[in-house]
Amino acid sequence: MDGRTDSSWLGAPLEQLPTPALILDRATLRGNAERMRERCRALGLRLRPHVKTHKTLEGADLATGGTRRGIVVSTLAEARFFAAGGFDDILYAFPVPRWRLAECWELAQRLQEFQVLLDSPQGLELLLQNPVPGGKRWLVWLKLDCGNGRAGIRPTDPEALALARAIALGSPELVTLVGVYAHCGNTYGCRDIPAIQAIARDTTAAVLEFVAAHPVPEMSQLTEVHPGNYLFYDLQQSQLGSCRPEEVAIRVLTRVIGHYRHRGQLLLDCGWAALSLHGGQRGPEGCAAVEGHPRLRLVGLTQEHGQVEAEDGELDFERFPVGSTLALIPFHACATAAMHPVYFVHAEGRVVELWHPVRGW
Repeated sequence: MDGRTDSSWLGAPLEQLPTPALILDRATLRGNAERMRERCRALGLRLRPHVKTHKTLEGADLATGGTRRGIVVSTLAEARFFAAGGFDDILYAFPVPRWRLAECWELAQRLQEFQVLLDSPQGLELLLQNPVPGGKRWLVWLKLDCGNGRAGIRPTDPEALALARAIALGSPELVTLVGVYAHCGNTYGCRDIPAIQAIARDTTAAVLEFVAAHPVPEMSQLTEVHPGNYLFYDLQQSQLGSCRPEEVAIRVLTRVIGHYRHRGQLLLDCGWAALSLHGGQRGPEGCAAVEGHPRLRLVGLTQEHGQVEAEDGELDFERFPVGSTLALIPFHACATAAMHPVYFVHAEGRVVELWHPVRGW
């Protein structure tokens, strides 16, 4: 951090930050969090925020409205981190790996509610062979694949209902079926809101059709939503229509480090080590848009360098002196955030908070 401790940047103007730096607009973060809570209240659904994008205590605290109850994690490193930070109702949204069972078992004992996913009879047998002591039970969601093509059992498979019955009724003193879980990750391939809505409708219909045949009638309803990207949003979400451009809170701050007039390019100090390459082939803006400069295009990234050109080839170098800063709006917030050890939260042009994400698996 340029020879300084993280905390010494509190109060600093953004233009003084060491670059590349991940910066977050505090007012936008708060607005995104409140809008999602309000949407869920209006729908009568419980909001269980996914923390995989930001992986910070501060972000999860904001998303849960300060309750520190009910979050989703992608890794056991996240689960331990948030448990240590006072979160006591955590869903590990990953089919339980046999080689990580001991860690899950410890968390199931430690937390009031530690919930896991299953999508196979072998996974269920693993839990039954390793019961949680002290009168506690494994809390299980059945993972369905409703078209995303990742983890999960297809709801139309004959084995799916049998697995649901086995979880719900087989050994209720050891395992409790909490619900069924589906992820609409296939919406990322969409180009517009109607296409997204069609996938959402199909997924909802598949889940409800499945749970209508479920042996526990109370499950025949949607109860929770688990969004994750919405605190930050990104260029992809604004292109999809999931948010307005002004609701994107994340930027990567970078500096102009060189003028290369013979090729009509600015050189930046931000490469793919600080900005995800995801989106490079998706639309004219590629993996990032340059905020406030719609004619500029990020045309190349190496590990620590970025190359910027003017859309029409006429770059006004005087507008972008060496040492000046630009803000990049990343196509994919999750992958970009994973590259930064600290996030600089700002208000009125100055750093007001520093968020430190957990890392590892």
